[in-house]
Amino acid sequence: MYFSRVRIRAGSKSLSTLADILKNDSYGAHRLLWTLFPGQEKRNFLFREEIAREQLGPAPAARGEPVYYLVSQSEPVAEADSLFSIESKPYRPKIMNGDRFGFDCRVNPVICRQGKKHDLVMDAQLQFLAEQIKISQLEASLPVKSNKGAYKKLLLIGDSESLNTRLTEILANDLRYAERLQQVSTLSDKLEWAIKAHIDTVLENWLKAQGERLGFELAAGSDRLSKLQNSAYAWHSLNGKGKKAGFSSIDFTGQLRVTDTEKFEQALFHGIGRSKAFGCGLLMIRRV
Repeated sequence: MYFSRVRIRAGSKSLSTLADILKNDSYGAHRLLWTLFPGQEKRNFLFREEIAREQLGPAPAARGEPVYYLVSQSEPVAEADSLFSIESKPYRPKIMNGDRFGFDCRVNPVICRQGKKHDLVMDAQLQFLAEQIKISQLEASLPVKSNKGAYKKLLLIGDSESLNTRLTEILANDLRYAERLQQVSTLSDKLEWAIKAHIDTVLENWLKAQGERLGFELAAGSDRLSKLQNSAYAWHSLNGKGKKAGFSSIDFTGQLRVTDTEKFEQALFHGIGRSKAFGCGLLMIRRV
C-alpha cells in the first residue's frame, strides 16, 4: 500500500483547468486522480480533498490550492504533462491491539429503512421532530406534505410550555450541551440545539457501529464522553443523475483505540462507509 500527497502543479493554467472540470461535478476529482493509475480498470484507491472545492470556482481571483491525500494499492504515477505532482511512500503502519490514534475521516453516513437508503443527518432530524410531534399529539394537524420546516412550525405554535420542558430535559441530560441552556433565549433556539444534540448522538452511534465492524472503538475522556467531533456537513449534487441525486458528507475528528488489528487494517486500506469514489471513507490516523 502507498500513502500519497497530490498537489496541482504550479501555474494558473493547471488550476483553471481543474476548476473547470470540478465545477458542479463531484466525480471530477476522482476521474482526474484515476489518471495517476494508468492501465487500471478498477479503482484501487481512497482519497480525501483537503481544500474545499468551493475555493476553485470560476471567479478569476479564486486561487485556492487543493491537496489530495490518497491510500492506494499501487504507487500513483504522474506523466510529464500531468496536472499533478506526487509525493508517495510505502504505507503499512505497525499496529497492535490497544494502540490509540487521533483520526480524521470524511464519511457518507446513511441509514436503511424499508430497503431504501437515507441520509443519516436528515433522517435524524426528521425522526426527532416526528417524535416531538407525536408526544405533543399534533399529528392530525400536520399538512399532507410535511417537511422539517412544517414540523418545527407546528411544534412552536403548540403547547410551548410542555415542549420547553422536554427540550430543557434533553439538553440538561446531555453533557455536551447542558451549558447551552444558559445561553439560549428563545424556544426556537432551544429546539435547534436539541436537534443538534440528537444528531450528534446518532452520528456517534453510527461511527461506533462502524468501529465494531472494523476493529476500533472511540476513546473517551475523563468526563466519559467520546473524544469525537463532527463538522462540515454538506450535500453534494450529482449532475446528470437526476434532480435529487447526490450524497452527503460529514467530517469526523477524534481519538480511537484499536481492538482488532486485522479488521482495522481493512478500515485503513479499504475505507469506511459509502461514496468512496467521491472522496469519502479515507481514515487518516496519527499516534497520540
